[in-house]
Amino acid sequence: MLNIALISLYGVENNGIRSISSFLKQNGFNVYLIFFKRWLNNDMHYPSEKEKRHLVSLCKELEIDLVGISFTSPFLKIAQDLTMQMKSSLDIKIAWGGIHATVEPRESLEYCDFICRGEGEHVMLDLARALAGRWTLEGIKNLCYKKDDKVIFEDLRPLIQDLDILPPQDYGGVNKFFIDKDLKNIDPLVSAKELRVFASRGCPFNCSYCYNSIYRALYQNQRYYRIGSVEKVLSEIEVGLSRFKKIKKIKFDDDTFIFPAYWIDEFCKKYRQRVKLPFEILFNAQCLDKSNLKKLKCAGLKRIQIGIQTGSVQESEQVYNRKLEVDVIKKFAQEAKKINLDVVYDLIFDNPLSTPENKKELITLLLDLPRPFSLFLYSLTVFPGTELSKIFLEKKIITPDDIEGRANKSFYQFRLGFSYPRSEDELFAVAIVSLISKSFIPKNVIRLLARSVFLKKHLFLIKLIAQASNFIKLFHVGLKMIMQGVLSVWKFKEYGSPKRLLIQ
Repeated sequence: MLNIALISLYGVENNGIRSISSFLKQNGFNVYLIFFKRWLNNDMHYPSEKEKRHLVSLCKELEIDLVGISFTSPFLKIAQDLTMQMKSSLDIKIAWGGIHATVEPRESLEYCDFICRGEGEHVMLDLARALAGRWTLEGIKNLCYKKDDKVIFEDLRPLIQDLDILPPQDYGGVNKFFIDKDLKNIDPLVSAKELRVFASRGCPFNCSYCYNSIYRALYQNQRYYRIGSVEKVLSEIEVGLSRFKKIKKIKFDDDTFIFPAYWIDEFCKKYRQRVKLPFEILFNAQCLDKSNLKKLKCAGLKRIQIGIQTGSVQESEQVYNRKLEVDVIKKFAQEAKKINLDVVYDLIFDNPLSTPENKKELITLLLDLPRPFSLFLYSLTVFPGTELSKIFLEKKIITPDDIEGRANKSFYQFRLGFSYPRSEDELFAVAIVSLISKSFIPKNVIRLLARSVFLKKHLFLIKLIAQASNFIKLFHVGLKMIMQGVLSVWKFKEYGSPKRLLIQ
């Protein structure tokens, strides 16, 4: 029998390979999942020689025939290194999947045997059947490979429209391994306090910095945003809860939690009856429906994450390809406060096209929003194939060497921290914005600080104030997580280092 190993680089949730694993198992294949190291915000490290040896030895011991490696662009060099190590030591076939392999298949085939473009379930099943001697490679849709030194691009298979045909994620069991310093025969989610799930695939929006802009172009004239049935979603959660006994909350990782009214009605009723755990969602304020928001709150919604990114209509539309209606965001904020929802606003900094006026508009918007709220601040990262990468390259703001894959900025500054070097103008804006989420600092004081010429000339002082207030906020967040029972050892490790003191 063909033995298959699916490897997730620096991601222990990785719904993609968990779904592919379940699909392959459902069709009779023997599959192992290997989670190779864990993501740590702004403090990423290349694997040690010991960790690489663990991976090669494990694949040898399990007599693996086919390896599938799932990764995003920042991990390209690591994927290349691991692939070469396995190739040099084992008689093995290696397929790459994920967004980077989809965007750069020719470059990727210099290292691996196969590229699985787009959605991976069916292509990996067909590839496994071919390598088991049942099929040929020719005609396997979504597959890319070399034949007689020529790169063969097979046609793309249509997107899976009925998500209910997919089995639940592959959670728990003895076929999971975790390599992080040492090798353990466990599913790394076994001690997790949070279960992250998807109720949909795709996104109804098309932001320039996001991978969705790539897949939309790839899958034109198809329904890109697809939702699973309520029963499918709840059944998958129940499987996860049956395998992981320490789960205290559910986080829906859908790019945005936007569903028809009938779906919301059914979900709220059944979730409250069957799951009974608090949950979080990502949302777009433009899609506010007060009735649905109240229903979700009654079903257990505790926190909602809203992408604002910028306070400037011009920056939002011309750079990020996002619609920004300031009044709509303010209305959403008021409604969320009325029903006592925790709100997190996503913001993007380090945009070279952002002007001082854009930053003032952001500060003004945030000061108009009711507190309390938290902030997730992200450093603008350019990924290959996105519309944003094309804009920046055309304007000669960056070179190809600045794009993730060749670069790995996200290893050191994905979420914003104060330790990363940035321009004086950007640092001042970051410091002022970080103060706005601190309810213990009066807004009038922040307005005075934002206008202070003295502080703009003495940045170390405003940075010190911002760092001190951020530490107080993080201490409060930590206490709250302890009281809710959701602070795991890994969560503490993720945020407990000075390099990982993220701005909240």
